[in-house]
Amino acid sequence: MFPARRLLAAASLVLVAAACSTNDGRDMATPGAGQSESIAIAPTTVAGAPEFMVTPPWTEGGVIDPRHTCDGQNVSPALSWSGAPDGTSSFAVILTDLDAPEYAHWTVANIDAASTGVAEGSVGDLAAVAMNSDAKPDYSGPCPEEGTTHRYSLSVYAVSQVIEAQTGDPAPSLRAAIESAALAVATTEFTYSR
Repeated sequence: MFPARRLLAAASLVLVAAACSTNDGRDMATPGAGQSESIAIAPTTVAGAPEFMVTPPWTEGGVIDPRHTCDGQNVSPALSWSGAPDGTSSFAVILTDLDAPEYAHWTVANIDAASTGVAEGSVGDLAAVAMNSDAKPDYSGPCPEEGTTHRYSLSVYAVSQVIEAQTGDPAPSLRAAIESAALAVATTEFTYSR
C-alpha cells in the first residue's frame, strides 16, 4: 500500500501544479527589462446584482448648466445614485477637471449611507467637505480659462466605512482615503467652455 500512496501523492502534486499554471491558453507579451510575467485579474460583477450608477442633471458627455459654474450661481448640482453594493457605509463625491487634475473642485466624504442622492447646493449635515483650491470647504464649479473648453469627471463612491475626516481637511488626503475604501464608483463626464 505504501507505493500506492506515493503514486496518489505524486498524481495530486501534478494536478495542483497544473491548476496553478499561468499558461491558460492566452498569448502574453514577452516581459520587458525589469518586468516579470503576470496575469491581470479583472473585477467581476455578480449576475443579477444592480449596477452602481449616478444620475446627474446633464447628458453624459454633455455640457453642464452654467448655474453650476463660476459664470452662474456656482452651486453644486443635485445628484442621485442607485445600485450601491452591500457593505456600503457612506458615499463620497469627487469632481475633477480632467484638463487640470491638480485643481480641487469638490471632494466630499461621509454622505449618509441611507441616502440615494444629494440636493442642489447641499450634501447633508454629516458630510465632510474638503478644502477646495479656492481655500474654502465648499463646491467650486467649473471655471476654465477664457477661450477654452475643459472636460470634467464627477464620481460618486460607495465607501466601505465612514472616513475619519472633518470639513476643511486637505482634498488630496481625503481623496486618497475615499479611493482606498471604495467598494464601487459611478462616474459621469461633462464639458464646460468659456
